[in-house]
Amino acid sequence: MYKQLFTYYDTSVIDEYVSPDYIQHNPNVANGPEALRRLVENLKATATPGSASVTTHVIAQGDLVLLQTHAGTSDTFSGIGLVDVFRVEHHKIVEHWDTIQPVPATTANGHDMFATLTSPQTDAAGPASHTAASERVVRAYVQQLTGRKDVTAVDRYVAPDLVQHDPALADGAAATKQAYTALFAAHPQYQATVAKVVAEGDLVAVHLHDQNSPSDLGTSVYEIFRVHHGRIVEHWALTQAVPATSVNGNSMF
Repeated sequence: MYKQLFTYYDTSVIDEYVSPDYIQHNPNVANGPEALRRLVENLKATATPGSASVTTHVIAQGDLVLLQTHAGTSDTFSGIGLVDVFRVEHHKIVEHWDTIQPVPATTANGHDMFATLTSPQTDAAGPASHTAASERVVRAYVQQLTGRKDVTAVDRYVAPDLVQHDPALADGAAATKQAYTALFAAHPQYQATVAKVVAEGDLVAVHLHDQNSPSDLGTSVYEIFRVHHGRIVEHWALTQAVPATSVNGNSMF
């Protein structure tokens, strides 16, 4: 469905795959399949000729499917990064969340926001037997780091030679530890609430609501981790500021 809608702008697939009671969490799009149809038609009308859209990771667990996509690239535009999460029920998509971030021209680590650079260099999730172990590592890491503000969690769970795709961070565990140490010092009331986790094989995605203080609207953050031998070896992230209002009345979480 995603490819037909956002590569070929074929809205006929909405009738086949989307529930009439489709719940939308993108703050700029109303609930229901007709609002999705209007969105795709508008994207088709405003698309840059020759622009491309490539899905770089797919992670599925239970009734949730997460896609990371690099969209809208052209000769003159770096495009946008998206993470979309769909909930499927009775063979229909019934709910959708997303986070959208413009792709910067440069990154602190020298990598793009989408490639897989650790071995094996594939965007497919690893063996299903790894799922539970990978999820345990990432849940423990996120809980201890962002929940307890314990930066030593980086030492326990992150490989020293971490490959980083967050455009604001350099490679390596030390850079991550330094960044969180500075964050907690600057914002003592910082809190991160886990909204959802989707794990498959060696890939684990976490959706977080980051707030520098309880009154802060905060940021929607999707982090994707790759786990190998009990350590996080590669990391991707996309962020979007949470707006004050939503046309569908739902939160981003």
